[in-house]
Amino acid sequence: MSDLFVSVLFASYNGASRRLRHMLDSLVRQELPHDRWELIAVDNNSNDGTFDLLKSYSETLPITILQQRKPGKSGALNLGLDRVKGDLVVFTDDDIRAEPNWLKAIVDCAIAHPAYGVFGGRIVPDWEKEPKGRFIDWIPMGSTFAIVDETQSGPCDPTKVWGPNTIIRRDLLGTSVRYREDIGPLPGKMFAMGEDAEIIIRLAANGAKSYRCAEAVVHHWIPASSVTEDWVQKRGERLGYGMPALFPDEVPEGMRLSGVPLQTWVESAQWACRAATLYLLPQSKKRFWAIWKYYYMRGYRAGIRRYAPQTLAR
Repeated sequence: MSDLFVSVLFASYNGASRRLRHMLDSLVRQELPHDRWELIAVDNNSNDGTFDLLKSYSETLPITILQQRKPGKSGALNLGLDRVKGDLVVFTDDDIRAEPNWLKAIVDCAIAHPAYGVFGGRIVPDWEKEPKGRFIDWIPMGSTFAIVDETQSGPCDPTKVWGPNTIIRRDLLGTSVRYREDIGPLPGKMFAMGEDAEIIIRLAANGAKSYRCAEAVVHHWIPASSVTEDWVQKRGERLGYGMPALFPDEVPEGMRLSGVPLQTWVESAQWACRAATLYLLPQSKKRFWAIWKYYYMRGYRAGIRRYAPQTLAR
């Protein structure tokens, strides 16, 4: 157990144009010796020099570079999963900055808690521009920016493990547990969020227990363009779109209209009326949430048609 080997896995689409170099530099500075871990980087159909940037780190990182031409983060990660060798698989993103003790803290946590198969580290915001205004206190930070800023380690609910600091023991994944490729980021398209949460929920249903490892910290880059009311509210549509894929049993029962339960239409109309009523009023928490919920319900209706058309009256 003391010789746990770690596989760090991520996929990048045009990361060279954004924060990929910063992410790789933070991995160069890891305290865990290079013979204790590997980096599996999947270039997901980039056209900006991402592959060449990854290759430039071949001498400074224990890196294996794969190419996945089919767009889609989930499929790219599945390609990488077929190549990992580690006892622990660490899933991350190309826009994080890891603390130097990140991987060492993960290994220490996994050794100390052998009964747990899933671990979630701490994810703190790395703001391009420090946000101002009251609305930042209203934002659902987890679903919007993949932030998990919990400072206490201990057992946790599996639905609280997500994002670019997720760790799974490889024996739980085997050769068959993989990401659903019908959800997860796609370039330039509406996509269902939650591919990271969905795989953890499946593992939990099979008995895997989750643990919060607050000592393992990454900083998640948040560009200034994402810190506006309009952007955050519209982000709710993607969240809603993915919910029927993650929780099909929670889709309301009963009669449907145009493929959507009547109860969902009623709730959608209520939020649409509230959003319209409050739209022209000054900024407020009530206004923010009404508009956010309007977009969420719009995504939820589309998600039901896409992912839960079979969930009819039960």
